[in-house]
Amino acid sequence: MSVITISRTYGSDGRAVAAQVAEKLGYLCMNKDLIAEVAREAQVPISEVERFDEQPEHPALRVLRKFLTPGHPEAITGLSEYEWWTTAAVPDISVSRDKALSILDEEAFVQLTREVMVRLAERGNMILVGRGGSALLKDRLDTLHVRVVAPLEHRIDTTMARDELSRAEALKRIRKRDEQRKLYVKRHYGTNWDASDQFHLTVNTAHIGVNGSVCTIIEALRHL
Repeated sequence: MSVITISRTYGSDGRAVAAQVAEKLGYLCMNKDLIAEVAREAQVPISEVERFDEQPEHPALRVLRKFLTPGHPEAITGLSEYEWWTTAAVPDISVSRDKALSILDEEAFVQLTREVMVRLAERGNMILVGRGGSALLKDRLDTLHVRVVAPLEHRIDTTMARDELSRAEALKRIRKRDEQRKLYVKRHYGTNWDASDQFHLTVNTAHIGVNGSVCTIIEALRHL
């Protein structure tokens, strides 16, 4: 009954590594499904939650949202209400809530994400991808923290092929996503996203490939 957290640089194939480790171990891999679970807990559309997923808001925008979000104590009155609905297809691990969150901002999203991740970790046999998992679960003795990396050129080639982008577009996306993840972890956990001392293991997919990374992670788990 173990847990693995996967932190990854964009374009390093961390998502594929996580999925294959989960398949070989018979674990549940929570990446986008995690967002679906958070959306169900908040009783809002997945699209609403995705706006905050590893994408910290600009401080000025966070202040403006307080004044422009219907239902917020500091909101400007007279604005129409949002229509909320739920759509999720993940295992039922939620704790019943009396009503939907009246306000979904970055802080509410992060808190709810933490709650969901902790409950998933309690189930065991789980792989949690991104969202500061290594920082959130740093004190759990049954959790292996893994960092998946690759050189920039390798990540550009991977992103170009996977996302069907030009080289310039791929580089722009890599820099944007890495910066978003870095800021998310720094803001909400007060730690550096790529600090090596928070991981048990770092694998480089350009050097040992996805399969080599998967085998290395599984072997490391045996020694946890």
